[in-house]
Order: sequence, then C-alpha cells, then structure tokens
Amino acid sequence: VIMKNRYIIIYIVCSLAMMTLMSCERDHLYYQTVSRDKVQFDIDWSKTNFAPESKGFDEDNQLNGVTIFAFDSATHKLVTELPPDANWQSPVVRLAPGTYDMILFNDSREELPSILFDMESPFEEFSAYTNADTIYTDQPEYLAVSAVRNVSFHPEKTEYYHDMPEGYYRDYIAQKISTVQKAVTKRINVKVYVKGMNYCKGMQRSYITGLAKSVNLVTRQPSKEEAVYGFNLVNREFRSSDYTEALLTESFNCFGFNEDKIGKDDKFELTINFVLVDNSVHTVTADVTEQFEQWYEEHKVDIGIDLDLDIDVNMEVDLPPAVENPEDVEGLAPETVPWNDIIQDIIL
Repeated sequence: VIMKNRYIIIYIVCSLAMMTLMSCERDHLYYQTVSRDKVQFDIDWSKTNFAPESKGFDEDNQLNGVTIFAFDSATHKLVTELPPDANWQSPVVRLAPGTYDMILFNDSREELPSILFDMESPFEEFSAYTNADTIYTDQPEYLAVSAVRNVSFHPEKTEYYHDMPEGYYRDYIAQKISTVQKAVTKRINVKVYVKGMNYCKGMQRSYITGLAKSVNLVTRQPSKEEAVYGFNLVNREFRSSDYTEALLTESFNCFGFNEDKIGKDDKFELTINFVLVDNSVHTVTADVTEQFEQWYEEHKVDIGIDLDLDIDVNMEVDLPPAVENPEDVEGLAPETVPWNDIIQDIIL
C-alpha cells in the first residue's frame, strides 16, 4: 500500500510539474503584436534648383520638406494630404490598406502661397495654378514634383512572439520606391536695354502673353489655356557715364508654355509701360514669339531630361525725348514702382 501511494504521489508531482512547464510555455503565446508595413520614398532632387550644384540654387530658399497627395488608384480621387515631412530625402509613409497613386512636391502649401491646387480633380488631371482670372500679378513659387502610381499598403497582421517585444506595433519598410523630382515652373528672365533712360522717371507694371495658366502635375505638361503674367521691370543698371542708357531686368516664375503653340499663329507679346518725366505713359509692345521658338528648338531635346531651363527674353527700346514740366500737379502724376538700382562701376 505504501509503495502504491508513493507511485501515486510521484505521478501527481510529475503531472503538476509538467502542467506548470506547459503553462509557462503557453504564456509566451500571449505576446501578441500587430505588424504594419510602410513605404519609403527615395527622392532624387538633383534635377531641381534645390541641388547645391544647380545654377539656380539659392541659399536663402532651400528645401524644407516634402508634401504628398495620395489618390485612390481605383476611383482616382484624392484621399488624403499627408503633413509636410522634413525628411525630404527619404520620407516614410503609412496609409490605410489599399492601392494609391501619389504626387510629391517640395515644401508645404503654406510655403507656396501663390500656388493653388485643384483638389477636386482626379489624379490624371491634377494641376497647379495661381489665383487670377486673366492676369497673374503674383507669380508662382518654384515647384518641383513627381508622380508615383500603384503604391500598395497591406492590412495589419497579428503576430505572436516567444519573447516580449518592445512595443505592440511592429512597423517595417515593406518597399522602397525611387522617384525623381523635376520642376514644373520655368523662370523667365526679361532683359530690356533702354536708350534715353534720362527721359524715364519710373515704371508701371509690364506684361507678357502666351504663357500657360496652369500645369498638370502628373504629366508635367503646361495647359493650353493661357494667362497674362504681370511683373515689375524695375531692376535698373546704368550702362553709360551720363546715365542715358540702362539695362532693366526682372526674373519671375511661370508655368511655362504649351508646346503646341510653337509653329502656330499664337504669339508671345511683351508690353512695357514707361512713365516719362513729363508724366506721360510710353507703352512699348514687342512680339517675342521668335525668341520662344528659338529657345524651344535649341532645348526640345533637353526638355524631357531637365526642366530647369531658364527662358531669356531680350529687347531694346529707344525712349522719345521728354521735358519735365515743373508746373505739373504732382498729385496727377501716374503711379510708378520704385527703382531697384544695381550699383556697378561705370567705365568712363
């Protein structure tokens, strides 16, 4: 009887020990986590003015981040605008499960106040424009974009671990996508050599026609719809010792021009308004279509490679003689934009 009881006790103890061990092993099954995949974009900015080696690099206007618009690939509608990410080289994105088309552009919308985005448009027609009916007085800021299609995010997965993990969520990079940013704005450099500068007291706003009103951010194509761009031609650099000759310059951004204009009857016209010393407004209009066509012929091979190509518009003007009348009422004088004189040594 004693031997039988001893076996019973040993059996009970072993059973309890085995149950304890199994219970400990089962405890590890309850280290539950949720894994979430993310996408990392590796963005190449080398073809933009944000690259230090670019001729248009500006230390006072450096890249601050990247903003991403996400569209549903099935409906093509905008789903969300991700907050600006200061990590402009390799931002990491996590979205709800689904497949998305995305548009990436520099900085934030607050840093691009003159540019509006057509938020109701589908992905393929998504465009940027400036707020003006016919004349743009606030030129768009520099804008570089890229578009990426069919970016997939998978549902969260529940996983169990033997050892306790650091956190409940386990995020990992599921895929890395490389994309290249290119500018959708072009810089227009207007240079006007003026003779008879001593007859000019100031400038009113100047205008140029033939430029696009908006640009498609997916295809990077300027619209066929046009707008008039207004600018102040007030950077003055005297080129003669008697101050009768000067070079007036101004540079501004635009959305370029549609290539279908080239070779057609459509014109690019430059209108400059001089205010003479006798308070009369002397308007000069010039057809600069040939300069745009020449630029296009010289660069049409490069356009698809590097969109950061400035367009120079040059002309010469001879102002008519004018005499200042001291008896003119100053209050009736036309308003002018103050000069921005560029000081240089004048060679006698």
